Amino acid sequence: MLEGFSEVPILQGSSFLSISNVGLSFNKNVVKKMQKPEYILLLCNEDKKQIAIQKCDKRRENSIQFYHDEKNLKMGVKFSNREVQQMIAELMDWDFKEFNYRVDGFMSEDKTTMIFDLNSAKKSAKKNKRQKDV
Repeated sequence: MLEGFSEVPILQGSSFLSISNVGLSFNKNVVKKMQKPEYILLLCNEDKKQIAIQKCDKRRENSIQFYHDEKNLKMGVKFSNREVQQMIAELMDWDFKEFNYRVDGFMSEDKTTMIFDLNSAKKSAKKNKRQKDV
């Protein structure tokens, strides 16, 4: 009766990148949709104001270690690189001291690359520690 059917994995929520003064954070859906790549290339299209991550081999020049810890997958993948943060801040005229930014990603057809259009970022004000404590 179910001949020809295959299971369809369903992920809750969207795939997104968060950018703040702490670093870049890719949520677990990014990691899962990209099939847990160990290494990626970080790519930037300055004209379109997009960044992308693409699966690659660890021997590839400019490869970055990405996914390596199954037990921490619920947190996604985080990394800090001041040069990348500065490049994004300048490209977008963003203020990481006052705001955090969230960008939804979309997957390439070949499922090796996820693209984040920085123009569509959602900006949120950082919570003041004093306001939190009150």
